[in-house]
Formats: sequence, structure tokens, C-alpha cells
Amino acid sequence: MNLKSLNKRIVDRSDVFYWQAERRITEEEAAAVWKDRHSSIKNDYLIQIANQNLKGVQLLSIDDVDPNKQESNGSVNSNRVGHLSDGKDVIIRCHPLGVNNGYFYVESLVAKLLLKKGLSSYHTYLIHDCAGKNDCAFQIIEKIHGRCVKNYLQEHPNQEEKIVYQIGRTLAKVNKVKVKGFGPFNNELARKGILQGLHNTFYDFVVAGLDYDLKILTKYKIISSSKAKQYRKLFDDNKELLDKEKSVLIHNDFVDWNLLTDGKTINGIIDLDECVGGSPITDVACWSSFFKPERVEIFLKGYFSETKKPKDFDVKFQLLKLRYCLTKMTLRIKRYTYEQSDFMKNMIEVGLLNLKLSDEYFKIK
Repeated sequence: MNLKSLNKRIVDRSDVFYWQAERRITEEEAAAVWKDRHSSIKNDYLIQIANQNLKGVQLLSIDDVDPNKQESNGSVNSNRVGHLSDGKDVIIRCHPLGVNNGYFYVESLVAKLLLKKGLSSYHTYLIHDCAGKNDCAFQIIEKIHGRCVKNYLQEHPNQEEKIVYQIGRTLAKVNKVKVKGFGPFNNELARKGILQGLHNTFYDFVVAGLDYDLKILTKYKIISSSKAKQYRKLFDDNKELLDKEKSVLIHNDFVDWNLLTDGKTINGIIDLDECVGGSPITDVACWSSFFKPERVEIFLKGYFSETKKPKDFDVKFQLLKLRYCLTKMTLRIKRYTYEQSDFMKNMIEVGLLNLKLSDEYFKIK
């Protein structure tokens, strides 16, 4: 595997709507990089590198990766719990060995912005960039105390309606944070404290990576070539509608495994590796692509308890929901080639249901 070529493609977010789906790497490369991302990164090495760069505190120890702990949720980084000399706990988010991250500075800056706005996120202690094939990029961040919503609801299913309502309320607050530009943010500018989207218009962001998604879904016979052309025309025909948006912060992955709860509200917002600038409806549509319609109804009640519902919400929601269905199905189909888990099977089933509902709404055959 050519790491130089791989790294160049992984950090380039100029033509992606959802990075995990549309990063320009093959299924074989993705499997090689992410299927077993834990074992090659040694805790002793992380401690050594961290303590050469941390200021005013030292990293004393790191717990071994435990797939049953909530910190192990997620599929991009290898997350570990560390312990500092001042008694505080941290999370070390490690990118796969030899692979550049290309977004840690954005994530850190966005987390700082959320804290400034009174929303629950984390402080960043250190960012280490990958220096070669035997090194790994990692980020040391504050450990927020709370239960992962996914794990909490598995143990307290009777609390789902209350927590989903709170997820909607919290996301509405995130979507009030104004930013410049659309789409993924420039990581090099973020290193300098500047948060700037890579696209000038919302439409340019929405159609970024669209042709790639349609190609993958046609290849795996999820959609026909005729349907792919209809989808493309649908977005082109709505360019004027999409271009009327102003940019706000979009988490882009505000789901149960990326949120913490105290059992009453959402007290931790984590995993910012897909955050972008976009229309508030972007995040609503993203969230809906993960779940069945009955859960979305509860979420929307919470969301619109915090903000006014736009007059043109329905058509924009349906357009963006379709856009997320296409990108999420691309991701799920690619991952299923090397991860035939029950979770992935369920996500594909949800995606197929949502695509069917979008086809019915837009009368696509």
C-alpha cells in the first residue's frame, strides 16, 4: 500500500459531502487501514511522545483498549483512556499507524467554539501529527464524564423518548453557531485559529461527492443508472433553493454513540471529525438518515422547541435527507465488504427504507 498516495487522498476533503463515505480510497485500502486499528499502536509509545510535548502535566498511564467500553465506540480512531499526573482523565484519539489525520485542528477549534457558546464539549491538551509510517497522529482531549447515549438507552429503554427529545434540543443550539463558508473546514487555517469552509455556496457543498456516491451505489446495484440520473437532476434543479442558505455549524454525526448524557440531558458532545458549515436543516437530515420515522418525530419536537421551523423546511429536509441517504449508503456498502456485522446489516436496512421513502416523496422510479 502506497502510504504517500493514501495520505494525500485521505486528507483531501475538497470534494466530499460526508468524509467517511467519499474519501477517495478503495474498499481494500479502507479495510487495511481501519479494520484492526488498535493493535499496532502501543501505549508506551504514546506516553513517550505525549510527555515530550505536554506542558505543566504528564501522562502517567493509558488503559488497554476495551471493545466493551463506551470509549471504543466509533470506527475512525482508536480511543483510549489516559491518566494525567494532576489526577484528571483524558481520551487519546489515535489515527491508524502511518495515516495522516488532517482534521484534528478543526475538531479542536470547533470544540473550543462550542465551549465558548456554553455547550458541553472538551478541552484539547495536545495534537500530535503523524511523522511517518511508524508514527501515528493523535489528539489528547479532556474526558467528559457521562454515559454514552447509545449505552445508556440500551440499559434504560424507557428513557428513549425523553433523551431523543433532548438530543433535538441540543442540536438546535449547536446549529445557532454561525461560521464562514460551507462544507468541510480548512485544517491548515484551523491550525492558525481560523474556521473557514472550503466551499463558497451551500449548493457546491451539497453536490460535492455526489457523482462518486451515485457511481458506487450503481456499481453495487443499490440503485439503477436511470435512478442515478434522476437523483443528479433533482439536485441540479434545486440549485437556486439550496443557494439561499447562510452557514452555521453542523456536527454532521450527532447520533447516540457521539453524545453523552447524565440521564436528564445531553452533557457531552464528542467526535467532531465530520463537522462542516451548512444549513441547520443539514444536521436534521443527517440525524434522520440513521433512524426510522417514528424516532425522527420525537427528535423534531425537541429541535423545534429551541428554534423556529422554516417555511420551506419540508422540501429542503427531503432533499438533504436524500443526499444523506446516498452518502450513508455508500459508506455502509463499502464497509460491509469487510465488516459483515449485525449493526451494519441494520444500518443498510434503515438506509434502504429511507431511500424508498425519498423515492416516494420525489416520485422517482
